[in-house]
Amino acid sequence: MVVKLKPTAPPPITASAPRSEHRSNKRLPVNYRFLIYFNDPEAGQRCVAARGINMSKSGALVETQEPLALGNTVYLKVGDLGLMGMASVRHCTVRGPKFRIGLYFPNPLTRSS
Repeated sequence: MVVKLKPTAPPPITASAPRSEHRSNKRLPVNYRFLIYFNDPEAGQRCVAARGINMSKSGALVETQEPLALGNTVYLKVGDLGLMGMASVRHCTVRGPKFRIGLYFPNPLTRSS
C-alpha cells in the first residue's frame, strides 16, 4: 500500500492590525545606566546594574544580566539623569543571555542630590 500526501499550501499571511498603545505616557528610547536595589530572600539587599532601553514618566524597560521577581518593589537610581525612586517589576523576559525588565513607577522619580 502506498500513501501519497498532497502538499498543502501555507495559510495566507494577513496584515495584522497595529497594536494600540495603552500607556498614558509616551516611551522614549534611552541608553542610561540604572542601578536597581532590591531585597533578595537568600542574600539580603542586592544591587544590579541595568541598561535603560526606553523610559517614560511612569515606567522604564531595562536590560540586566539576571532576572528580578515579578511584583518585587525595587529602588532605582539613574545616575546620568540624577533621578531616583521606587518601582515595581511588571514583567521579566529572557532575551538571549540577558533579561528585559519592565518597571512601573507608582510615583514620579525625584532628583537626587
